[in-house]
This record gives sequence, structure tokens and C-alpha cells, in this order.
Amino acid sequence: MVQRVLFTESSRNVGGQELQLLAQADTLRARGIEPLILCRANGRMAEACAARNLPTAPVPFRNSLHPPSVLALVRHLDAFRPDALICHSGHDANNAALAARLSRHRPRLLRARTYQHGLPHAWTYNVLVDRTLVPSQEMRKALLANPRIREERIAVLYPGIPFSDIDRRAVEALPPALAERLARAPQRRIVHGAMLRHEKGHLFMLDVVARVVRDFPNLCYVIAGEGELRSAIEAKIAALGIGAHVVLAGMVDNLPALIQRSELLVMPSTYEPLGMSQIEALGLGIPVLASRTGGIPETVSHERTGLLLPPGDGAAWSAALATALRQPQEMQALAAAGKLDVQKRFSLETNIDQLLEHISGR
Repeated sequence: MVQRVLFTESSRNVGGQELQLLAQADTLRARGIEPLILCRANGRMAEACAARNLPTAPVPFRNSLHPPSVLALVRHLDAFRPDALICHSGHDANNAALAARLSRHRPRLLRARTYQHGLPHAWTYNVLVDRTLVPSQEMRKALLANPRIREERIAVLYPGIPFSDIDRRAVEALPPALAERLARAPQRRIVHGAMLRHEKGHLFMLDVVARVVRDFPNLCYVIAGEGELRSAIEAKIAALGIGAHVVLAGMVDNLPALIQRSELLVMPSTYEPLGMSQIEALGLGIPVLASRTGGIPETVSHERTGLLLPPGDGAAWSAALATALRQPQEMQALAAAGKLDVQKRFSLETNIDQLLEHISGR
């Protein structure tokens, strides 16, 4: 029987994978399983855990082989004695794998792998951890393109979405400062919730918006997220002259409330192992336009639950966005079908049931 689960997370920001960790820890605790989250002190992850009263302990995670971090992890493993250690980012995964081998208590090692940059190395998957959990069949297939990687070491675990919690949060008020900014902006609102990184497609989407506002002057593109691309996004907004049609909202703690107050959610990523914001939007009954790339087609069915478009195809995206704005009733019908679909396939309870099976070695 699983009693304790230790999570490690070295990320400085809170994105989809970090929110998934928080949801899993919450649900495990509700089932009587004790979680502990090791993360950077005074970072966004620590703040998010504190807001949920989830227990944390500080580990610096300065780099992928950081002796003070390894020693801190060993101490926590010896004291907490978890049944499983679940890691994610490269820094915490490498440090955690070493610490588990130095500890008096060797838990089952699971790694949640949401991206693979470059050629996958068999040693990483066959030796470093006991099992790697990926968010889509597409990503599992990509990893197993290396024939030296053992198939039983890679398993698909679709994300679990706390739909009831999202419904509750969606009707809460937005932060006053954001609500005031949106009240001054054009009212046909599309939202893009993603960390500000190149593969998320923000710069591309600005070009699309610049085209579409010629026919829809009441369009507002709301960007919710933080990251290293912010200055480049600000510069492009100014260069395109569309400042009146874009709201850079920064990190929005209650993204469901923003999605609920939007007409569409867009996900113009150049690649996504799966993605979560489009699942959450459909769970709220909000229409979705997303790129046909990576694992996204495992979550949205073109012209049945949403619209899938070629990534980076400005003409296709501009035409689809214009069509969606002209046909809100048709888009709502797609979103209604999408809501039924995602609530059946991406429930948090299903995710936790399967996670516990992986912890047990099944």
C-alpha cells in the first residue's frame, strides 16, 4: 500500500507540468497518502504549494549535478522514506536519481517527461529511473524510435484535470487590476495560456491577430503567462501597432476564470507533447483552435470537438480565426462535444489510479 510520495521540482516558473504535480499531490493527500514537494525556496512553486497548504522543503537545484542538492535529497529520502520519488525537470531528475542511490532508502523512481530535446539516449531511460511517464502516445512513439530504449520503461500517463475545481474557480472574480485592464480592452476576447517560450507560438499569433483585427476591430488577444520571451513579444506588439488589441496579463493564478470570460482559446504551438490548456478550455465548454502537432490531436478532434490547424501557417490560422469569430454558435457546438469527450478521458481520478499502478510497479 502506498503511504508517502516525494515530488521534486526544480522549475523556476509554474506551467502545465507544475500544475499537474500540484493537482496530483492534492488528490493523493485526499486519499490519505502523504505528499512532500522539494523545490526551490521562495520560488513560484513554493508559493503555489503554500497557497494549497501542501508541505514543501527547500532544495537549491542549482544544476544537474549539484552536491548540496544531492545531499539535501538524501536527507529527505532517509527521513521521509517515500514509496516513490517522482521527478520532472532535468536538474531535479539527475540529482534525485543520484540521491536515491546514495540513500539508505531506495524508493521507486518515476520521471514525468514532457519534452525530449534532441536524440533520446537509452541510458537515461533504461538506467536513470525505473519508469518514465510521458503525456501522449505521440511522445512515447518518438522516444521508442531509439530501438535501444526498452519499451516497458516508457508508459503513457495522460494528465489528470480537476474539472470540478476548474468549474468552481472559473466563476470566481478576476484580480481587480486584470479585470480593469480587460474592461478597457476590446470585448471579443481570445486567450492564450502558456509560458512565454518560442515553441508556444506567441510571436506567430501576433501576426495572425494583426491580420484579423482589420475585419474584427473589437478583437482582443490576451496572453496569460511569463517567460523569457516577454521583451520580444512587447517589441513585436509595438512593431505591428496592435497594442490596443493585446493584453499581456502576466502570470494569471486563476486561468480558468480568464478562459471562462473568453470567446476562444488558441494554442498555436509549434510542438506540444500533449498540452493542457486546451483540455481545460473544452472542460469549461470554451471553443478551441489549436495546432495539429505533437500530442494535441489526442485531445482535440478536428471539426468534431475543435479546430486543428497547421502550425506556423499564417493564412490557415487567420482564416480559421475569422471563421470562428463569424460562427460562434457552430464553435459552441464543437465545444459542447469536446466537454463530454475530455471529461471522460482526462479525469484526475483516472490519472491518480494509473499513477498508483506505476508506483506499485504494475
